[in-house]
Amino acid sequence: MTDRIVYPFRGIHYDTAKTHDISLLIAPPYDVISPEMQGELYARDAHNFVRLELPRPDEADTETENRYTRAADTLRSWLAEGVLVREDAPALYVVETEFSLAGRTGRRRGVFALVRIPEEGEHYVLAHEATFSGPKADRFQLMMATQAMISPVLAMCEDAEAEVLRALQSVARPPEAEAADDGGARHRLWIVRDQSLINAVRAAVGGGPIYLLDGHHRFETARAYRDAVRRTHPTAPRDAGFNFALMLLASARDEGMRILPSHRLVSGLRREGVEWVASRLREYFHVHPRPRPDWDRVDDLLQEERARGRHVFASYCADDSFVVLAAKEELLPVSDSPVDQLDVTVLHRELLDLTTDLGDVTITYAADPRAAAEAVSRGECDFAFFLRPTTVEQVIAVARAGELMPHKSTYFYPKAPAGLVISDASPEPI
Repeated sequence: MTDRIVYPFRGIHYDTAKTHDISLLIAPPYDVISPEMQGELYARDAHNFVRLELPRPDEADTETENRYTRAADTLRSWLAEGVLVREDAPALYVVETEFSLAGRTGRRRGVFALVRIPEEGEHYVLAHEATFSGPKADRFQLMMATQAMISPVLAMCEDAEAEVLRALQSVARPPEAEAADDGGARHRLWIVRDQSLINAVRAAVGGGPIYLLDGHHRFETARAYRDAVRRTHPTAPRDAGFNFALMLLASARDEGMRILPSHRLVSGLRREGVEWVASRLREYFHVHPRPRPDWDRVDDLLQEERARGRHVFASYCADDSFVVLAAKEELLPVSDSPVDQLDVTVLHRELLDLTTDLGDVTITYAADPRAAAEAVSRGECDFAFFLRPTTVEQVIAVARAGELMPHKSTYFYPKAPAGLVISDASPEPI
């Protein structure tokens, strides 16, 4: 394993000398942009980053692929016009995100850096969830067209001695840019050219490991893109841009690291299915009826119920009943697998995965417990199952074991916006 995997780079960003507040210019990550939001972002500003992150095809061209070439044309023109600029020398880019969650204010610091993509046999970038082909194909075409990594992977290092965290928190001067996103979070960006601080971050991360949090598809796309470009540019230097992935790297010791649960919504059960679920719950869970809670406090309620058992959930049914569920530990299989110890695994194995035999059953996800409950109240689904969040320690344990969590086991908050910094991924040096 190499002793250095994190690198400074000549990042591309909005010209902060012209525009300090770039609130109108940033965009959410592509995978949370709805068609309606896409239109709103296009109308918000002529230079909104959605034109690169999730471009639309030319109205006169019905070919979907056209949107990738439009993104490449937009990137080139914005660089030529000075809307975007590229740093003259390698730097790191510290970002602080201030957010409100359940009435409490939090702050998370991270650093935009390039991480060398592992070669075959190297295992210093660790995943905790599976990826799907569709999103990777889309991002791959965008990378091929733009020769850039448009949005980052959110990742973390264990940072056992909090060295990375201290280095990032030592940046105290006014930021080069600020932005407020549509979710109410505020982002502050510092361009760090101080070589001593850059060296401190690189040394603290060392050879990893680095844990992927949000953006598994983007990382796998970057790996596939590297392999494709390497075949056509076999003599490119080792520091060519395509050999690296753009990451927003945070410390696992940062108290602002938040993981929200993805609550489960079950629909399409019909009457027999609802009765089967109720019977299964009584068999495998201790069922405790409770008054319907303040939905915004469901997460806190589940944490308070920890004494009822190792695996605790809650459910809300279309008949307006709310119950706390504690898995019957004596019925659970004995296993040393860290995935098997997760609440989400137990709920799926003992209940949700079995509903596929009941007909045309659909399971969807919601990070907002109020939205999940209201979907039940409106009759859009039969049950909402509420989970406690997966912990940072569980993410690390699963990734270290080389295992993968069930789909949508984690929701890292807040999301890293697109448009703060992007990286060149051409055969040219970083």
